[in-house]
Amino acid sequence: MGQSYKQCTECGARALSIATRCPRCHREFPAPVEEPVATPARRLGRMKLGTPGIAAGLLALGAILTTTELGQTSGARGDPRLSLAAARDTTVAPSEVGFVHPEAGTLLVARSWTHVRKARSRSSDLEAVLTPGDTVFADSLERGWYRVALDGEVLGYANESMLTPTEPGRP
Repeated sequence: MGQSYKQCTECGARALSIATRCPRCHREFPAPVEEPVATPARRLGRMKLGTPGIAAGLLALGAILTTTELGQTSGARGDPRLSLAAARDTTVAPSEVGFVHPEAGTLLVARSWTHVRKARSRSSDLEAVLTPGDTVFADSLERGWYRVALDGEVLGYANESMLTPTEPGRP
């Protein structure tokens, strides 16, 4: 069983490690010194960063997150003049036009799982997926694609074959 043994300092007899007295001279073995069990809180106190690079990386990450957060609150969100450059840029997808008014379109229902794309093309990036029965506002039918919005916010473009008019009694 591979148990360890103790040796008596008085007579030299060997005993199992769990013995409290010597089997020959009956002298008491000294009590084993037990190390205190380190609790997770104690282990955290002794934890050190392995390299200065880790500390520098964490510091840099904090700085990036702080500047990103400050950049978002600097007023760029609400000022329409700041978005003029984006409006002139032809690479900006038309679906990024913020909101649709309910009077501008009609209510349509998704027939089945419907892909909503960034542009009016099946090869365009996927923006969202409508589940069967989802009701959306649709306007500007062009080349077989509706611009669709949910809760007034433009999602993107859905193929007209995947949408059907709402039932007369349905809102």
